[in-house]
Amino acid sequence: MRFTYSLDRQFTASARARRGAFTLVELLVVIAIIGVMVGLLLPAVQAAREAARRMSCGNNLKQIGLAMHNYNDTFNILPIPGYNARDVVVNASSTSHSQSWAVGILPYLEQNAIYDRYDFRHLGGNQGFRHNPGNLLLGGREIETYRCPSDGGRKELFSPTSAWVLPDGTRGGLARGNYGINCGAGNAFSTTDYRIRRERGPFHFEGAGLPQGPFAATFAEIRDGLSNTVLVAEIIAADVQNDGRGAWMYATGMYINGGQPAAASPRILLPPNGNALDDLMMDRPGICGYAGDPDRNLRCVGGGSRGFQTSRSRHPGGVQICLADGSVRFISESITLQNWLNLLAMADGNSVDLN
Repeated sequence: MRFTYSLDRQFTASARARRGAFTLVELLVVIAIIGVMVGLLLPAVQAAREAARRMSCGNNLKQIGLAMHNYNDTFNILPIPGYNARDVVVNASSTSHSQSWAVGILPYLEQNAIYDRYDFRHLGGNQGFRHNPGNLLLGGREIETYRCPSDGGRKELFSPTSAWVLPDGTRGGLARGNYGINCGAGNAFSTTDYRIRRERGPFHFEGAGLPQGPFAATFAEIRDGLSNTVLVAEIIAADVQNDGRGAWMYATGMYINGGQPAAASPRILLPPNGNALDDLMMDRPGICGYAGDPDRNLRCVGGGSRGFQTSRSRHPGGVQICLADGSVRFISESITLQNWLNLLAMADGNSVDLN
């Protein structure tokens, strides 16, 4: 009995010792299983992160829409893209496009510290920033509500001229944002397009009548209905210094529109994330310092007063918009061009399909 027990115990101990190590085959199998699990989980993690970023981005749009409604409640008009006598915030004697709508709504985004220091007496485009470095210093601040987290990290400042000098003598520039006002189904800079009812949007740079200049609508002028008209939509911010797209303080940095002027031939109109793979389908923003960028979403040919840019985002499959009623919707990039143009026009009488 004792001998048998001793052998059994020794055999059990020996077996346990042998089971204490993995063979090479077992180790490779475990590594393969872990690799498969990581491969299966990683896309889900990435999708969850993008869903969180998209939700944060949509919340920014919601806040901007609410700020515009509060602005309208105060002044009975939406914030002007640049200058205009209709704007009770910016003085009527200014002839500047330098400050954007994003400046006007700062108090409604709890950014009074920036707004209260803004000097509306010296605007004058590039000259205004040269003569008023204080405004330039304010515009260099990133505002979280104006940035979509899906568009990546910090973008370079917009600084197209060495005349933009800060008080300490260093060069300055304007920080970026990712949301643009809707300047209509036509061209944001064409007076003719503004006067065409089917082209007109809630905002415009050249079509206010007398005095002629940037225009913002009242809610009563949005005759297609607040729930059928885009107020603000996503844009992709540029990442080089001499490209103005996304510069939140600069009027022509934060807008979208349908395409080229009606008089252009052939006319180019683009849906969200529209094809920018060839020269004829490049966006043409008001200020663009380079051509042939490898990022298809940011290609353009330089400048011109009749620029255009469609809504773009880094979200897979489409863009987010804020309608004039304040609601936020995701619009598929496969939306028909005509349906998209109907969403941009505020008084064309056409129905829209948001499903």
